[in-house]
Amino acid sequence: MGVLLPLALAYAAGSISFASLVARAHGVDIRSHGSGNPGATNVGRVLGQRWGRVVLGLDMLKGFLPVLLLRVDPPFTASPWLVDPEGRSLVLACAVAGHVVPITSGFRGGKGVATAVGGLLAYDWVLTAIAAVAHVLARRFTGYVSLASVVMAWTVPLAQSVGLATGWHTTGGVVVTCALAVLITLRHAANFGRIRAGTESRHGQRTPTDPP
Repeated sequence: MGVLLPLALAYAAGSISFASLVARAHGVDIRSHGSGNPGATNVGRVLGQRWGRVVLGLDMLKGFLPVLLLRVDPPFTASPWLVDPEGRSLVLACAVAGHVVPITSGFRGGKGVATAVGGLLAYDWVLTAIAAVAHVLARRFTGYVSLASVVMAWTVPLAQSVGLATGWHTTGGVVVTCALAVLITLRHAANFGRIRAGTESRHGQRTPTDPP
């Protein structure tokens, strides 16, 4: 499929705002309600948890399917483009970028966590399991879903780095997932500010102004 086409398709898939579409079907502009963030958590608060779970599943799917189905040809396996075979990490990155900075919504999207998890599941289920455990532990010990999401994002390149010596992952793949972790961290900057101020809601709390 070449190089640009699969990456463009992954970005286009990530750009589909299921949160906005589901909310619009209920006559609601999700950006004008709750936190204003077009994500599953805000949909759950505004429309109910059932619809929040629907959006969560769809956001994960738009990361999962591109990584499962799309391949970059030729594979980036030679320096300086040392990325995983078939460029799956690049497809994952483009899908998440589509969710976070969608051209269809003026580059104002969600935080990319659900799409990243869905894509990661297709990319490497072992990494997904490690990241999920990190998320559960961080959420349990801190109570903050936002902090747990960032911890999960950084767990992925750290786990990949451990596997570099065995050939489990490539240097380029680690670089790509590091970039994703940076992006997800930046998207949670406001959450960190609220944690420092003591105003960030903890897991289980429901406040109309707490972003997902």
